[in-house]
Amino acid sequence: MAAINEISARINVDVSEALTGLKAIQREAKKATQALRELEQAQKAVAANE
Repeated sequence: MAAINEISARINVDVSEALTGLKAIQREAKKATQALRELEQAQKAVAANE
């Protein structure tokens, strides 16, 4: 009969720092998006006044 081999592994990963970094990136991306919206509105206002 063929032998059946089992491999079991337990992996503990600390992702708290990665999540904190991703949240910081998300906050900065939201700020950048808002700044781009404001710039777009300002450009439209200037174009409308020309």
